[in-house]
Amino acid sequence: MSIAGKVALVTGGGRGLGREHALALAAAGAKVVVNDLGGSNTGEGGDAGPAQAVVTEIEAMGGTAFANTRSVADWTSAHAIVNGAIELFGDIDIIVNNAGISRMAPFGEMSEQDWDLSAAVNFKGVTATMNAAAAHWRKSGPKKGRAIINTASPAALHPLPPIHIYSATKAAVAALTVSAALELAPLGVRANAIAPMARTRMLEGAPQEMIDMMAPREGFDPSSPEHVSQVVLFLASPDCPFTGRVFGAWGDDLFLFKEWSAAHHVSNGGQKWTADALEKAVADLPKQDHRWTLFPGGRFEADMPPAEVLSALATV
Repeated sequence: MSIAGKVALVTGGGRGLGREHALALAAAGAKVVVNDLGGSNTGEGGDAGPAQAVVTEIEAMGGTAFANTRSVADWTSAHAIVNGAIELFGDIDIIVNNAGISRMAPFGEMSEQDWDLSAAVNFKGVTATMNAAAAHWRKSGPKKGRAIINTASPAALHPLPPIHIYSATKAAVAALTVSAALELAPLGVRANAIAPMARTRMLEGAPQEMIDMMAPREGFDPSSPEHVSQVVLFLASPDCPFTGRVFGAWGDDLFLFKEWSAAHHVSNGGQKWTADALEKAVADLPKQDHRWTLFPGGRFEADMPPAEVLSALATV
């Protein structure tokens, strides 16, 4: 089954990854609502231009699209985005929650606004659009081919300072996606998340090493956002067999994340724990988790927490 004729909503669809997602969905025959407030990558301002520009591109190639400039950061507004798509096209089949911002601040320097705006755009907006769509789907009944694709981040599964809030909100998106997959399957909804690595505005303020890794290359350019959009198309397809999973995407590489696992266990044999008993019981538990870490440039083996973190604690 193809996605031709299906109705898709792409939030943050005016630039970067969102623009590529909207263009790819339209090229595959979907009717696309391009939502973008047109703000900065830290969440300030607004400009109707980016969303309308993408709509103009889609219409020029013979597709059907509509621009929406409401903010996903407001609960009522996010619901209105979804309901507007339903009023316009009669249904909604695909939601690509791509809108996101990043406000970098180390602990001790972050503000309440940093937290509130990041959480509102990155997490509340995702929750609200899914909630609005689910309300419609419950009323209209089960239907094959519905899909939610939420944008998490490698930083969600492998958090790094100083993007604490960004990492936390994107981790929340990953958890919400799994929960939605379990609940909405009877309605024909598949929910997956992507952790993309691509050249977007989110690189502003990133370490120079990361910016250099994502710089344009001659020939095949793995950091071009268009590659991630092909993964989105696959996840949006009714033939996609996955739900409740998180995929990392970079160029021609695709990664499937494994959920946190209760890998180790100790017991006090039916007795109440004491501080001494706990100290003895956990003595042989690993102080680090050896894992595969996704970072621009590929997949790397790493220990978490790193040895230098444990060393820093030991020397205080």
